[in-house]
Amino acid sequence: MKPPLSPEFRLAAACAIWPPSDRRTETIRTAAAGPLDWPRLLRVARRHQLIGLVHEGLTQVRPDVPPEIVRETGAQTATLVRENLEMARESLRLQRLFDEADLLVLFVKGAALAVLAYGNLGLRASQDIDLLVSYEMLPAATALILRAGYRRFDPSPDISDAQLRLVMPLRKDLGFVHQATGLRIELHWRLFLNPHAMAETSMVAASRRVPLAGAEGLRTLGEEDLFAYLCMHGALHWWNRLKWLADVNALIASMPEDGVERLVRAAEARGAGRAAAQALLLCRKLLQTPLPTSLTATLDKGVTMRWLEATAVKAMTTGHGEHDPHEVRFGTTRGSLSTFLLSRGWRYQLAELGVHLINPTDVLTLPLPKPLQFLYPVLRLPLWAWRHAVQHDARRRKSGGTPTPPE
Repeated sequence: MKPPLSPEFRLAAACAIWPPSDRRTETIRTAAAGPLDWPRLLRVARRHQLIGLVHEGLTQVRPDVPPEIVRETGAQTATLVRENLEMARESLRLQRLFDEADLLVLFVKGAALAVLAYGNLGLRASQDIDLLVSYEMLPAATALILRAGYRRFDPSPDISDAQLRLVMPLRKDLGFVHQATGLRIELHWRLFLNPHAMAETSMVAASRRVPLAGAEGLRTLGEEDLFAYLCMHGALHWWNRLKWLADVNALIASMPEDGVERLVRAAEARGAGRAAAQALLLCRKLLQTPLPTSLTATLDKGVTMRWLEATAVKAMTTGHGEHDPHEVRFGTTRGSLSTFLLSRGWRYQLAELGVHLINPTDVLTLPLPKPLQFLYPVLRLPLWAWRHAVQHDARRRKSGGTPTPPE
């Protein structure tokens, strides 16, 4: 028997419904009326990066909410707004720099998605600025970002050029941090580690510019590419953050039926059909999103889709919704297995196996000549055990020989 959703998760999910409506307000009011662990609600909102939506939702039913909870969510939302505005300003600066250098860049998620999905910058949390360029443009884009005041931190700048070349085929992005502001950039040359997760051929031609400040805006994914990407991104992460599902819901909730069907068909054409079906099933279950009858008749047929839906709900609701599956022993096993079910294609399956079995850290720890690199999956477990033994020994020496408790 499946455990029921916690009252706190249900309330967070009710607040994640968008756009505002009488149905949303009534759902929030009903969820807030029962016995609640309010500190747990705050933990769930932070874990799922929903603090802006939760605060906005709770203000609609303020008499049912303890004043200290409204104050706390309000303070955290004010911080969120300041951080988002700072990232939006920096995104516009980067867009200008790329335009001046005649380099095409797409801004993925971030401020552009916040405006498209929610109409403002105060509801959606972002941790960094995601940029997408072609692989051929990567050296020029990297040089531009370095001139803009950033330094690379992932992979470590201490590794050699030869080591960097070894791990590049196993990555999809490089991480940079601004030396003055601390803002972070992920510079992508592909969207997913698995190159067969989604066809990306239409992205440049279908891209669009989203206005942010007057005539200024950010170039981002076209509507169909964005929907397919958000679905595949969420599915590959087992939808373990409700924020990702809220984004999908906000984009489709006001669409006519034929618009939603068009997006689903476009996702199928890009290889993200199962991820899109999983997203819609979860929107219907957790956010009460109305779906076209023609879709509901086919979406939840079959064991695979039901299992994918259940896997995502389990990942989202671990520990009443306040714990990430990565924090729980064996909490990632089911989710990791679910990624193999997102496509029937053998190229996708083989690439996904490589994603799970070849670790960039192993490649840096034990560089092998190309003819022997097939051994990395076999060596992963012993190398993992060796790294943990080294780390444990380092902690023991640091503590003066006294064993440290496991983390």
